[in-house]
Amino acid sequence: MSEQEQKFELLIEGILENGYGVCDNFLNKEEVENLMETFSVRYQQGKFKEGGVGKTSELQKNAEIRGDEILWLNNDSNECAERILLNINFEFIKYLNKTCFLGIVDSEIHYAKYAKGKFYRRHRDTFQNKKGRILSVIYYLNFDWIQENGGNLIIYTNKKGIEEAITVIPLAGRMVCFESDKLDHEVTEALLDRFSITGWLLNS
Repeated sequence: MSEQEQKFELLIEGILENGYGVCDNFLNKEEVENLMETFSVRYQQGKFKEGGVGKTSELQKNAEIRGDEILWLNNDSNECAERILLNINFEFIKYLNKTCFLGIVDSEIHYAKYAKGKFYRRHRDTFQNKKGRILSVIYYLNFDWIQENGGNLIIYTNKKGIEEAITVIPLAGRMVCFESDKLDHEVTEALLDRFSITGWLLNS
C-alpha cells in the first residue's frame, strides 16, 4: 500500500468509526506553501466573494451566521499548485469509489479566508430537498496555528444520544473529511486570518 493510500485508509477508518476522519501531513510543506502563494495571488485579484447561506438559487448573505470569503476553484485549472491539489482530490475519489462503492461522480472546491473576527455558526453541509453532497473535505493551510488562535473546526458527534464536540485545529497540511448529511459543525471566531480549501464530493 502506498503512502497516499495509507492516508486515504486513515480517513476512511475515521469516517467509519466516528463519522469523520483527520489526517495530518496529508499535504506536505511545499504543497501548502505553493497553495498559499496561489491563494494570495487569487485574493489580490479581488475575485473573492462573501460566502452565502443556502443553495445557489436561494443564496443569502448573513454575517451573523457566516463570515468567510470564498473563491471557487476551476476543476480544469492548469495552475500548478491547484492542479496538484485537484489531482490528489481526484485520487481520493477514485479510492473511495473502489473501496467503499460510494458512486462519487464529481467534486466542488473553493478557497476560504476567515479574516480576524469571522466565523461560521453551527450548520450542516446539505440542503433540504437537494441531495448530492456525500462527503465534506477540508484542506488547511495555516502554519504554526494553535488552538488559542481561534478559527477551530468543531464537529458535533452523537453516539447513543450523547453529543460530543470535537475540536480540530486548522493546522497546515491537515485534511479533514466527514459525512456531509450527518454531522453538524462550525468554525469558531478566528483571532488571526485563517486559510483553507473546502469542498464536497458529489454523487449527482
